Amino acid sequence: MRTRRADSPWTTADLAALCGGLACLLAGIVLLAFVSGFAAMLVGICLLGVAGVAFVSLAFLLVGESEDREYGRRR
Repeated sequence: MRTRRADSPWTTADLAALCGGLACLLAGIVLLAFVSGFAAMLVGICLLGVAGVAFVSLAFLLVGESEDREYGRRR
């Protein structure tokens, strides 16, 4: 799952976290902006929360991958 193409700085795990976070972010914004009602508001806020978790996990994943690359260069 963590393969990297030679011409891309992103691994498949990076792209999966980014796409999932963007999808949840857009869905949450659309729900909050265009749908009325308590349930829609609740689901929209939850989707924004999931997007936030996805973006924070992506940041930690990128930091971990850069540390792995640095450790690999030292050996």
